[in-house]
Amino acid sequence: MLKRVSLFFTFCFFIITSAQASEEGLHKTVKDLRSQVELLTARLLQMEKRLDDKEGKPREIEPIIKAETKKVEVGDVKGSFKIPGTETSLAIGGYIKLDAIYNSQSAGGSGGSNLGDQILSPGTIPVQKDEKEDDQITFHARQSRFWIKSHTASDWGDLNTYLEMDFFAFQSPGNERVSNSYSPRLRHAFGSLGPFLAGQTWTTFMNVSALPELNDFGGPVGRIFARQPQLRWTQSMKDQQAEWMIAIESPESTLTNPDGDRETPNDDHFPDIITRLNLYRPWGSVSLAGMVRNIRSDSEKNSDAYGGALSLAGRVKAVDRDDLRFMLNYGNALGRYASSNLFNDGAINSRGEVELFNQYGGFIAYRHWWHDNWRSTLAYGFSYADNVDFVADTVSQWAQSAQMNLLWSPLSQTTFGLEYSYASRGLENNESGHLHRIQFSSIFNF
Repeated sequence: MLKRVSLFFTFCFFIITSAQASEEGLHKTVKDLRSQVELLTARLLQMEKRLDDKEGKPREIEPIIKAETKKVEVGDVKGSFKIPGTETSLAIGGYIKLDAIYNSQSAGGSGGSNLGDQILSPGTIPVQKDEKEDDQITFHARQSRFWIKSHTASDWGDLNTYLEMDFFAFQSPGNERVSNSYSPRLRHAFGSLGPFLAGQTWTTFMNVSALPELNDFGGPVGRIFARQPQLRWTQSMKDQQAEWMIAIESPESTLTNPDGDRETPNDDHFPDIITRLNLYRPWGSVSLAGMVRNIRSDSEKNSDAYGGALSLAGRVKAVDRDDLRFMLNYGNALGRYASSNLFNDGAINSRGEVELFNQYGGFIAYRHWWHDNWRSTLAYGFSYADNVDFVADTVSQWAQSAQMNLLWSPLSQTTFGLEYSYASRGLENNESGHLHRIQFSSIFNF
């Protein structure tokens, strides 16, 4: 403000001086103006001082300390940045995915709430004639997701957190009439400190690296696929070439009642106990997982049975950049862990007792790179249940799937793909059904 006043009077000074005719008058005018400027400046300083004192501000007109401009620091993990004033690295990401799907056979349903028309869910493959409808087209962006993660180094080991969401909340379906609004759902929410993990994430029984690259979020029949709350310990061995994992995870029993319907009793007493050994070699990786479960029923009387399962999975390098992926599962407590809960964990007999039965399945997939940004995956999966004799003949006995695609990534963050899927399902009464699916997908990562 003072600078502006001084400039104003200086300007006036030059205007007035240019109008003076004599040198003596000029000197006198300059002297008078200088006195007036000094007096006015002193009065303005006094006024600003009083205002600053009244508002509690510093008395100095010019700030003594100038704020430093801090640059964003690169975090300790790829794609992250440091939170200012901390040692924590933060990363944010996700992707936008659109799926355009044509089904030759559909299980019917109310548009956006029909799971089987949006992903391959073996239990929804139509079998009986009254379940089917011919030709159905679906567009959705529900697989789009968002995640945020952090990393902090500590004397106790790395402290990591991870939170991820998408929009496949079928408990709160949207509609296709106006807005196609779908509710978000929690996928992952966990933290880890060194070898210890607590929270919700992939079950330890599942080897995520073995899953094939497919457009269909349902994947091949026969895969292990589950996310749930758990406590896990991971111990590295032999110079990071092997690791052993052990976990206790959230239990949940799914049972077939005598009428062939599914029951999910809420009477769990023991967690699922899972262990897994991972081996890492130059030629790829392989894992062997074991699981023990307590399957319970509270329908007519409290009854339970202990069962277990094994899973062998891996990814093996092939020619050039190609790879072979596989998963084989067997046990009498696979149930909800395999094939999107195509088979239940057990069955309830006429006496209200739980009986377990053997199940097996798996998949094999080969990915071939045609060029640096062109690739294809060919996958086959199957699943079979040796159901107990007393279950209804409408219960699923087997399912299989075959898928192949062509994927193109013009940029590292973008993928476009066209995929064909065939799947079929059979019941205990020997009835069966099948579907053909063509799916276009586009993914934009951020």
